[in-house]
Amino acid sequence: MAVNPDEAPVRRGLWIYAIAVITAALVIAPIADYRLAVHPYLIVAFFVLMAAADLLTAHLLVQQFLAGGRLATLGLSSAYLYSSVMMVPYAVVFTRMQHLSADSTWAEVCSPWLFLAVFTGFPVLVATQQWFVAALAARWGGRVRTRRRAAALVAAAAVLALAVAVTSIVLGGADWLPRLYQGGTQTPAGRWMICAAALSTAVCLLVVALDLRRRPPVERWVVVAISASLATAILYLAAPYRYTLGWYSARVTLLLTAGVVLVALLAETASLYRRLSAAHEGLDRAHRELSRRAEHLAAANLELEAAGTWKSDIIATLSHEINQPLAVISACSEELTHDWDTSTDDERRAAARALGDRVSQLLDMAAHLLALCRAERGEIRTRPAVLPVEQTLTRVTDNLTKQARARVSAGSGPPGAAVWADPVHTHEVLTNFVTNAVKYSPGHIHMSAALDDTGDEVLFAVSDEGDGVPPEFVAHLFDRFTQAERPGAARNGAGFGLYLSRLLAEANDGRVWYEDVVPHGGRFVLCLPKAQRAT
Repeated sequence: MAVNPDEAPVRRGLWIYAIAVITAALVIAPIADYRLAVHPYLIVAFFVLMAAADLLTAHLLVQQFLAGGRLATLGLSSAYLYSSVMMVPYAVVFTRMQHLSADSTWAEVCSPWLFLAVFTGFPVLVATQQWFVAALAARWGGRVRTRRRAAALVAAAAVLALAVAVTSIVLGGADWLPRLYQGGTQTPAGRWMICAAALSTAVCLLVVALDLRRRPPVERWVVVAISASLATAILYLAAPYRYTLGWYSARVTLLLTAGVVLVALLAETASLYRRLSAAHEGLDRAHRELSRRAEHLAAANLELEAAGTWKSDIIATLSHEINQPLAVISACSEELTHDWDTSTDDERRAAARALGDRVSQLLDMAAHLLALCRAERGEIRTRPAVLPVEQTLTRVTDNLTKQARARVSAGSGPPGAAVWADPVHTHEVLTNFVTNAVKYSPGHIHMSAALDDTGDEVLFAVSDEGDGVPPEFVAHLFDRFTQAERPGAARNGAGFGLYLSRLLAEANDGRVWYEDVVPHGGRFVLCLPKAQRAT
């Protein structure tokens, strides 16, 4: 079963205030006809304060309507605006009455009828606006909520028109309206009108009290204001004369109640703003969390895009590069199969050698690809150790083929020097430099090692006597899947050996680069940190 969020227990303080106001009026009633001095300035202060309190209350309720769109709140603000506006003609009439005799039309008709319209009209408007609001909501509720400022302006204009109409009726019909006072004392018609006002106010109070549970907290304080109107009617019945204790107490009761309601609405509004601020902070936190997750998702998306690009690149590169060795293997296999009997031993050896070279090429490509996949996933695990420079150079040359070893020479390096790096990674980078030099350059190849200017790093260099790397390609030499185009030369590799060398060097806190050799040739350099004695 759905529960209306507005249906909540009514605070006990509301009933305490309402009962206290009516009880105070009943306590004062036996002595309400006690005559007091005339204080016109006190009455003027009452007009100003009462109008200001009701006007500010109406403003707060309008703000609540603009924030929530509840039509009942707009109706209640219209009732308070009516009370505030009606204070203006009543104050004018009362001020004029002070300068005329007690039996003038202003004193006996206009002033009491306007005051009756003020304290009786307010509860009647509050009680009847719920039916009007229900009818309006059924037909125009959606439009009113979407155009709240326009609805507030229309309601204010209607209240002003009502106040003008009531004032015009009282002032224009002063000759035929019954006199409520005569010589400063209530007439029988006045007493009947006060009884009718008290009865209608009591009925309005009962209607509002029955509907109070379905009202939001900011609207429930209206029951206190209606209780003040009922207390005023009781005091007017008990005090048939002007300027009596009951006459003054009625106005003080209205003023104090208006102040209590205003303070309560201010407290409710502050509580709503606090909750709104807390909700805003929660939204800010949620927004920051969503932004953080969006950044993570964007980063993950970039990583996925990079992985997809890498996958596409490697598939395209392998599809292109694997065809050449496979074509050679296929041709040599077909030659050996169909021309075995007619071919010489040298031709068979050449075909077998070509098969071996292409198989070795494919194995190197597979090994590089496996290492590259691990590197791309960030799975390069280094096991650094103290690695003597001379032993490193010797190991590289020892693992070369006989033909390659004949073209490669290695220096001894700095005496007793060692690097702090992974032996496998170091060997793989230097071997890649040497095999590239053997493939792409004729002539002699030299390996050397030396300390840098600071003495904290060791520079391994592989120099050749070839044509070198084209200047425009040097910046991309260690990029992924790149290989310099050589005029008249076939591609011999997938283009990720140098890229893998860079990743392995960086994983060991080192770096790689290329240098031109004068007058011709090139030099690949691997820089690794020198092993210290403490290590």
